[in-house]
Amino acid sequence: MKKLIVLAAVALFGTQVAKAQFSKGDVILGGNLNVTTSSQKVKDTDNKTTSTSFGISPKVGVALTPNWVIGVFARSEFSNDKNVAGVKTKSSDITPGVFVRNYHMIGESKFAFFAEANAGYHFGTDKTDDTKTATYNGFSVRVLPGITYFVTKRFMLEGAFGGLSYAYDQKKAEPTGVKTNTSTFNFDFPKEFQVGVNWIF
Repeated sequence: MKKLIVLAAVALFGTQVAKAQFSKGDVILGGNLNVTTSSQKVKDTDNKTTSTSFGISPKVGVALTPNWVIGVFARSEFSNDKNVAGVKTKSSDITPGVFVRNYHMIGESKFAFFAEANAGYHFGTDKTDDTKTATYNGFSVRVLPGITYFVTKRFMLEGAFGGLSYAYDQKKAEPTGVKTNTSTFNFDFPKEFQVGVNWIF
């Protein structure tokens, strides 16, 4: 597994082969937004559950060189579930963190590959009918690839894939106080894709 991580990092960050369209000191402001709704119903019954989730992830970075950008982000996710009995379950998760990116332009085109490594501390709560049932906190680290398209010199569209990630969480049940620790390693490359926008100042 360690060899896989090393090989992935080498493939992602690689050798600098082209100059990205950044100048030292440029400020990059952007983020992404996601909204998901779903429903589940047991056939021939009234047993139905509806789910809605919303997430926003703003970020700001500074170009150290034409190819390297460092910055901070604040990822947040909120979800609501409701079953046939009218019981509502709400969850919230907030993750502030830091990231570093390396960009490689693709020839003379307006496209660039990028590789990102990020780390964040997250915390959140679970509630059932407005009664807190659990709190949790932890940290995560991730390495992921992506692609950027420079629409103009000051505006970019980007897509990022899941990549490799590790997360550690501690969940505390309310009101018992029982704590459960969980560690997770994921290879999400073929499973996850996010779209975002960025402005350069």
